[in-house]
Amino acid sequence: MAKDAQWLPRVCRTAAGTIMVATLLLIALLAQAPAAAAEIQLVVEDVRSEQGVLRLELLRIGDGSEDGVTTAQIMVPAVVPRVRVTLHDLGTGRYAARVHHDVDDDGAMATNLVGMPTEPWGVSNDARGRFGPPRMTDMAVDVGDEGGVLRMTLVH
Repeated sequence: MAKDAQWLPRVCRTAAGTIMVATLLLIALLAQAPAAAAEIQLVVEDVRSEQGVLRLELLRIGDGSEDGVTTAQIMVPAVVPRVRVTLHDLGTGRYAARVHHDVDDDGAMATNLVGMPTEPWGVSNDARGRFGPPRMTDMAVDVGDEGGVLRMTLVH
């Protein structure tokens, strides 16, 4: 009987080690998850026509990064004079948005010979660039636990 009882301490140590490793893995996963879920509203102002669709893109901006990562792409009907879209369960952080009013609904931004857009477009914070698109940092909005609103006025 004494010989059979020797395995019990070894099993207990193995189980305790497994529980400790599982706990550490869970803590690591929770540390990488977004701290809170936020609600973001995208508001497009000065929609002048109900032809075509609005193509919206929400981008998440990383720390110290000039580039954004596409988080959501949404296509909604154009409604005069404004369109409001609410996105749920997004992580807190820095976001930017851009919109293209695809008037002819062909899936592409129409441009002139020089490459300038001929269809209405806009970006969050109504940021403007010099000889090209605006910088992502100028478009950025900080979104906290309470959520945020990214406003864009169409450029016609």
